[in-house]
Amino acid sequence: MNGFPPRGDPRVGEAYDASNVTFRVLRAYGWGPLLNLGWFGFRHPLTLLNVIGTPLAFSPRQRLPAAQLALVHRALRLLEPAPGQAVLDVACGRGASSFVLANEHPEIEVTGIDVLTSSVDVASVLYGNAPNLEYRVGDAQQLDLPDASFDRVFCLEAAFQFPDRRRFLTEARRVVHPGGRVVIMDFMADDVVEPTWWDTDAARFVRQTWQFERFDTMAEYRANAVAAGFDVIEMRNWSAHVTDPLQSIFNLVAWLGRRRWGRRLLVVHNSMLRSLTADDWAEFDRSARAHRAVRQRSRYVALVLSPTP
Repeated sequence: MNGFPPRGDPRVGEAYDASNVTFRVLRAYGWGPLLNLGWFGFRHPLTLLNVIGTPLAFSPRQRLPAAQLALVHRALRLLEPAPGQAVLDVACGRGASSFVLANEHPEIEVTGIDVLTSSVDVASVLYGNAPNLEYRVGDAQQLDLPDASFDRVFCLEAAFQFPDRRRFLTEARRVVHPGGRVVIMDFMADDVVEPTWWDTDAARFVRQTWQFERFDTMAEYRANAVAAGFDVIEMRNWSAHVTDPLQSIFNLVAWLGRRRWGRRLLVVHNSMLRSLTADDWAEFDRSARAHRAVRQRSRYVALVLSPTP
């Protein structure tokens, strides 16, 4: 896929640092070690209750991390790990999902890999004391791991950034043990979305923000999984509890950010937003609009695969 940062390119890390305003807003609401979008209990048309429904129970900076942890738990349940198994967390980022898995299942061995050395360093500092957990630098498309060395492979909200998802699936099939399981949480385009749509202004903005080329369609994902040697066990559309509620929150924050009184209200409610300038808020408004256009043409999918016998 031409134009995507090559393997190991530090530009991928720009999706998760203060160089873009979208990350800075998310950071103000709790993004940090966990970098997923979160699982929200209320779905359309009640999505805004995820923000205002529990003002006494959660502060603004606690609500998003709670949703992120809920998503990790739901995703990990699809793994169905068993005692004595080895689990590979691909593109583990700053290591929190691997740490959660290792602590909830102390009878398994967890390996978290990420292409960014800086992320692995952070993970090792924050979570490196768990006896059944190790972190290492590794490329999802070229795993430096033996064949059939893991019983489970997990990838949470990262594969969309891989230049070649099919190659990743082929590598996952190689390292997973026969009878094992692979669970991938990823963004997938609707089957009717043409590849040329990703060259529109809105799509280019989102691609630049998160450093990816385009989403594979659901049909492409299924076909690539089968070609890699998997049976597709499930493809669960979790958009109603992940991307849809978060987009509603984006829309509300952007709407308030367009207004001087709204920005003052946001800062009163969450002082971590104080450093954002009027230009930053204008940029975030553009971001919310662009993300809405992408969300309308995509799905958040939990993909469960098993190696074909």
